[in-house]
Amino acid sequence: MKKKILIILLFCYTFTNAQVEFEKGYFISNDGKKTECFIRNLDWMNTPTNFKYKIQLADSEIKTESIETTQEFSIDSECKYKRFKVKIDRANDDQKEISGDRNPKWEEAIVFLKVLVEGDATLYSYTEATDNKFFYSTQTIATEELVRVSYLKNGESAGYITQLSNNVKSSNITDKDSQNLNYKKSDLIKYFTKYNNIQPVADKNKDTKASKKLFFVKVTPGVSLVSVSAKNTNNSNFNVDFDNKMVFKIGAELEYVFPFNKNKWSLFVNPTYQKYTNEKDYVARSQSVIYPEIPYNVKINYSSIQLPLGLRHYMFLNQNSKIFINALYSFEISGNTKITYTNMTPGSISKANFESHSDTNLAFGLGYSFKNKFTVEARFNTKKELMEYQIYSVRYNAIDFIFGYTLF
Repeated sequence: MKKKILIILLFCYTFTNAQVEFEKGYFISNDGKKTECFIRNLDWMNTPTNFKYKIQLADSEIKTESIETTQEFSIDSECKYKRFKVKIDRANDDQKEISGDRNPKWEEAIVFLKVLVEGDATLYSYTEATDNKFFYSTQTIATEELVRVSYLKNGESAGYITQLSNNVKSSNITDKDSQNLNYKKSDLIKYFTKYNNIQPVADKNKDTKASKKLFFVKVTPGVSLVSVSAKNTNNSNFNVDFDNKMVFKIGAELEYVFPFNKNKWSLFVNPTYQKYTNEKDYVARSQSVIYPEIPYNVKINYSSIQLPLGLRHYMFLNQNSKIFINALYSFEISGNTKITYTNMTPGSISKANFESHSDTNLAFGLGYSFKNKFTVEARFNTKKELMEYQIYSVRYNAIDFIFGYTLF
């Protein structure tokens, strides 16, 4: 089992590295030289400080440029970043709430800014951790931050509205446009697009991104190939390996796809109910001359509601198909195991019962998704302990084959 998991992990690692996407773009170095190349598209969640590229897509050599050597880089139809020396507000909202100070805490920095709208007035964004900031420039104003300072518990200093009302105003911009403007990407893009009198152009990549669904609910029926072995250090008569058995299970999955890194990562939870029963007749050796062999019948009954919580990585094959790998930690919300041994020696039938709750375990999965509607997955579980006795161990081992159908 360990070898199988190791092989799968090595395969997934190799396949993941092969999935690195280099897309057509360019960069402009400090001396103004423009280099056409293929840039690794990480769909950055945070504003990058460097990027990797190849001159030709078939090249094996991967090079790196950084903010120190590059004044601009772009991936065609995806993104453009420009380097600026700006003043940036570094005070966080917690500090402002404590102090009640509405004023920004300026710090000079050299950063890449992502171009959102380009024209007579240009809008940029900068993201660091969970902090989203926006910058702008005009033909007469150098690049500066649009100021928004949160303070106390319900206060906000909307300095950006004053900035835009004074500096980014035209005949087709009304007072209502600026006064009701929220400090968020979609509102600001709409404002700058209107100011620059830009006719919105349908962009296939952007439309796909904007409409990409991030939350999925699925039903996940499946089957498990189960093996169980019991070991008792005080009484070897209770050592038994049950025959392999296939068990049906039913579950549901809630998945959230992270809106960065080209939607390749997701977090999911997969509550599942299953019931495993098995029975076996076997013979144990004894020291008795009269009964050198003792016939036993053993029955096991295990039922559980599991709550696997996992991280998933997708690897796209084409527009409709993708392979994914999972790593999960599985909790037992409700689980109970009962094992009964019956001594079948004629005239002296006796029983021994063991009952306990099961433990947690890890799991690793490899699967395939078609059109985000249908999925199949093989999930390899680490061995799970079903008993809480020091002298008695019952190991539950399962390989799951899961079928998924997306409801919405």
